[in-house]
Amino acid sequence: MKHNKIKILKKNDVFSLSLLSYDIVHIKKTYEKNRLLNYYWNNKTKEVISGSGTLRTKKNISSIAHLLNYKKNTCDMSREEIQLGDSVCVLFNTTAATFLFGTIVGFDKIKKTTYFHILPHAKDFPFKKDEVIKVKYQKGNVFLLDDGTNERYHYMATKNLVYAKYQYQVEFAEFVISYINSSNLLIKYISDKNKILNEKTILQCHKALFEHIYDWAGKYRNHVVVVGDKERPTMDYEQVKKALKASLRACNKKELDKIKSKEQLVNKLALLHAELAWIHPFQDGNGRSIRLFLQIVASTMGYEFDMEKLEGSIKNKRAYHYAVRRAIHHDKRNLIALISRAIKVL
Repeated sequence: MKHNKIKILKKNDVFSLSLLSYDIVHIKKTYEKNRLLNYYWNNKTKEVISGSGTLRTKKNISSIAHLLNYKKNTCDMSREEIQLGDSVCVLFNTTAATFLFGTIVGFDKIKKTTYFHILPHAKDFPFKKDEVIKVKYQKGNVFLLDDGTNERYHYMATKNLVYAKYQYQVEFAEFVISYINSSNLLIKYISDKNKILNEKTILQCHKALFEHIYDWAGKYRNHVVVVGDKERPTMDYEQVKKALKASLRACNKKELDKIKSKEQLVNKLALLHAELAWIHPFQDGNGRSIRLFLQIVASTMGYEFDMEKLEGSIKNKRAYHYAVRRAIHHDKRNLIALISRAIKVL
């Protein structure tokens, strides 16, 4: 198979390129573990493919790779350099959508300014439906998520409100939304010592983590939920509201005023965690909501809760999940030990 180099001339200091102008085009090449990988854009399937594969049946392929001169290895997902074919997220922040998830399928370079052509992955994206969207590149508004190859093999996203097609895109949206909203919620409770901690607080936690992403954000579940591969049971959903209200009475001012030491606070947090994990008030995102709620409780008591101690590594996560399971079955020793290591005086 031969790559035929294409010549593209600048017009009035504008250098433009669009992958949509070609049926199949060679866009770049890179090395991975001493193996040369070629990347191609297939306009029929609207995807990037790497290697040779079915392209062996093509004798001649147009190539634009020589025009790009990328400095970073395409396989390096830590790179800041955005390349043709990359799967990216743009912080869109419009009334139509908060995020734009799509593939870089072209660009316009006008002097030192670059405008990326982004083809949305979601067919129902509400802004310029079925059209490429041009976005001015600025550091901090376009994020590399994947090199874009063979996306058909990625896990499809669960139903969401952010027009994400693939699960890794939903997870990025969750990260951004939760980082901003959880910080703001923590600040509100720390700065106002008179704020009441009750069942409304944990609903606020859940909403802060998932609003604008899922339609169930901040809402109690209305169906049976089992946890994990072993399908561990949780409380019947019809009892959730009543049980949650009763459990969080332990967080009223009178009860919290009784806490005079770190040890007492740790015991309180472990008990709350075990009860909330069993109640399992939400369809999904219970663990994250519980941890944010415990952060708020600890912060209002003058303690910092270091979540890295619970979920900062695979080893920590396994120990934490095991401790929670044990605590639900009335053995809180492991969870108490973990929480004790995670909190310290602000």
